[in-house]
Amino acid sequence: MERVFDFRAQQSASRRGTALLVLLFAALTAVVGGAIGGAVAIAFTYRRDEIRIDEYEPSTAIVLGLLACGVIIAIAWMRFASFGGEGTRVARTLGGEEIHETTTDLDEKRYFNIVEEMAIASAMPRPAAFVMRGEDGINAFAAGSDPERAAVAVTRGALTRLSREELTGVVAHEFSHIANRDSRLNMRLMGMVFGLMALWVAGRTMLQAFRFTGRRSGGRSRGNGGKAIAIVMIVAVTLAVFGFLGMMAGRLLQSAVSRRREYLADATAVQLTRDPVGLSAALKRIGSESHGSRVVNAHAVEARHMYFANASGSISSFGGVLATHPPLIRRITALDPQFDPATDPIWLGMAPRHEDKADAGAEPPQETEPTAGPPRETTASAGPWG
Repeated sequence: MERVFDFRAQQSASRRGTALLVLLFAALTAVVGGAIGGAVAIAFTYRRDEIRIDEYEPSTAIVLGLLACGVIIAIAWMRFASFGGEGTRVARTLGGEEIHETTTDLDEKRYFNIVEEMAIASAMPRPAAFVMRGEDGINAFAAGSDPERAAVAVTRGALTRLSREELTGVVAHEFSHIANRDSRLNMRLMGMVFGLMALWVAGRTMLQAFRFTGRRSGGRSRGNGGKAIAIVMIVAVTLAVFGFLGMMAGRLLQSAVSRRREYLADATAVQLTRDPVGLSAALKRIGSESHGSRVVNAHAVEARHMYFANASGSISSFGGVLATHPPLIRRITALDPQFDPATDPIWLGMAPRHEDKADAGAEPPQETEPTAGPPRETTASAGPWG
């Protein structure tokens, strides 16, 4: 019996996975804060060149742990606030140029029409449409903290190498990120990672300062001065060690959340278009092209989680655990269970792009024919922090 893609099951699984990962992120913050609080409380028991563990006060550790968690959350919130919510600003930073319905470029006109169609199908305001004209790889992204301030961008490579059906699948995927509030979720996770990284930077800076003051004093500190330096040293090492471990664990969780949201966006895109073929074909096209999904913009690395496919064009190190996107073959197989890379003509580069001319002078779609089904369902459960 031939297997078919079940987008509802994929959506449910992705949302459950995201919820678990976000809870793990919260637990990680609590563990790092508690470890720092406990270590600093132990440092306060330092007396005459020794730590007197019998004087350890659990209440002090709890207070310091809560303080450390508060610092992490405060830094994360400030970082999140600094991002802002305007998708157009992000799109321009990543090399996008806004296009309008008056464009005379046939590929851009087709793309603009697709954006309008997806806005109707998803019952959302039409986001600003951008093109990254200097990018030959096949890629796209959506930005903006809510649908009212969203922007969608595609590379020039996507416009010239994808058929209308394939480009519609890519644009629907990006609309799904907007509908599921993925940009806001990603920015908050980035803020949490930044908060953990700030602890590591603070500890490292304190250690560097300690080395400098230690050389100047020649190791002659005694009495209360020596005790203070010892406590500061312990605090610095604690911040550096647990901050670094927390930052790396946070990046692992952030990447895992991003991979889950890509599966969710793929499933929601199929719900919008009722057609998994176009999206799977676009992913196959990326695998068959020499440029792949590579993006050369200088800011692509820091925004890699936002793109339709891996912006670096290669799998992340450490066996892919830091990759922000699932492997192409897994995404394709989820959409097309019959996919076989050994025989698929698109994957093997044997199927040229079908040329579309229907949009050359087409009028924008009318709101009387939203054929993609009940769109509100895509935004009803945006997931944790969504």
